[in-house]
Amino acid sequence: MSLKKLFVHTSNYTVGNLLVTLAGFISFPILTRLFSVEQYGLLSLISATLLILTGVAKLGMQHSIIRFFGEIKAGVRGLGLQQFYTTVFLGMAGMGALVTVLWGVSSQFIPETWLNDGRLRFLFLLTSVLVFVRTIDSSLVNFLRAEQRTVLFNVYSVAKRYLGLGIIIVTLFFISRDLSGFYSATIVTEIVAVLILGTIILRGRGISRENFSSPFYREILLFGIPMIGYEIAGIVLSVGDRYVIQAMIGGEALGIYSAAYNLCEYVSGIVIVAVGQAIMPIYMRLWAEQGEAETRKFLDQSLHYYMMVGIPILAGLSAVGPELLSIMASEKYRDGAAIIPYVMSGLLLDGTLAIFGAGLYIHKQTKTIMLLVVASAAINLVLNVILIPYFGIKGSAIATLISYCFLILLADLASARRLYIPLPLKSFVTFGLISLIMYFAVIQISTDNQLTSLIAKMIAGVVIYIVLAPLVDERTRAVFNKGFAKAKEVFQFK
Repeated sequence: MSLKKLFVHTSNYTVGNLLVTLAGFISFPILTRLFSVEQYGLLSLISATLLILTGVAKLGMQHSIIRFFGEIKAGVRGLGLQQFYTTVFLGMAGMGALVTVLWGVSSQFIPETWLNDGRLRFLFLLTSVLVFVRTIDSSLVNFLRAEQRTVLFNVYSVAKRYLGLGIIIVTLFFISRDLSGFYSATIVTEIVAVLILGTIILRGRGISRENFSSPFYREILLFGIPMIGYEIAGIVLSVGDRYVIQAMIGGEALGIYSAAYNLCEYVSGIVIVAVGQAIMPIYMRLWAEQGEAETRKFLDQSLHYYMMVGIPILAGLSAVGPELLSIMASEKYRDGAAIIPYVMSGLLLDGTLAIFGAGLYIHKQTKTIMLLVVASAAINLVLNVILIPYFGIKGSAIATLISYCFLILLADLASARRLYIPLPLKSFVTFGLISLIMYFAVIQISTDNQLTSLIAKMIAGVVIYIVLAPLVDERTRAVFNKGFAKAKEVFQFK
């Protein structure tokens, strides 16, 4: 039943992520063409800075929502849901406001020699409000995740993304075609979205000072504060290389790298991120209600299906990367295709942290998680400094992959003492070999037209995989058979 629930919620998240990703695919070619390569790199730097600041503002409390909701709902904590919602929401809102004010003021005193761009000081001030808005947004969407309200989560995510896309396009084409216009449109969108979602979620939740629980706030801080290091280190692990690239080889290289990296994130967001969003609330509740054996069984099955989907996505994107990047971002970014296999592999590994680190999350070992991610982020930065002079942006991508390998390996070793999840070597080899066959078959396809070549490669890759995977893997065959039976049932019903 839990595995079925995972498929249901993952499917829901996947649909939402697919629609959100589609919006990203629409905006991606617009932004890469409207902005210069250097401006696109600058956009990436500002986004990275906002990620770090928002991570500080959240104090790791968004993780507490997922961790404690199941226990409170089950009535084993002696705390009511009204106190839970009030304490978390007001606590996160207060910290978001504080960090926003501090950053807005302090950013104006950064020496210009550090900025290397006269526009940054104003842009930092303008975007500081997004720290507060995104902290509030994080509390609200994690309430939805904890409640497993995946449909509303999807509706909100998709509506916000397309509202923002529309406002940004109108702003860039008719009002202000620069980064100030882009971020002004973003601010308007996110404020409107948070006000609407907050009204829906918090109505009737008893949000008031009287329901604020200081003891529980201290508890979620104790759980969450170590996660600040985890949050910041995770951000540095994923975007810290941007600063090193900018410093060592310049803005144009950063723009190319950022475009290719963003493309990988768009693709990974369709399924890989969806699994991470769905799986943790399920195994937290499963652990509380059914114990260790069922939790381990669920995680083992989940990892198998994750590889069934994730590995062919890696191989497929690596095969079509040059055409896809050229079509989406323009020829000036084509060189970025060289980093796609490394970055996508890293993102695929990152998606397994919620599984291999389950024992750490369940047993509240947030300090251990933080130390692992901090170490991985430090390794990433050091490797960037070492490899970039020799391999350019490819060196940065290799550093990213090595760092994620290090993180997952250590997380698995640390978690095994509390909840052992074996490395699925058979699944890895099975789906890896099928994906390699698909990859080498697909890269042989070539036409004079890039779009035609891209479409032909994608069709060939899908056909090859869905033919081979069920032949060699029993569980994949069972999934396909259920899917065909369901489709047949729906068709007959109609």
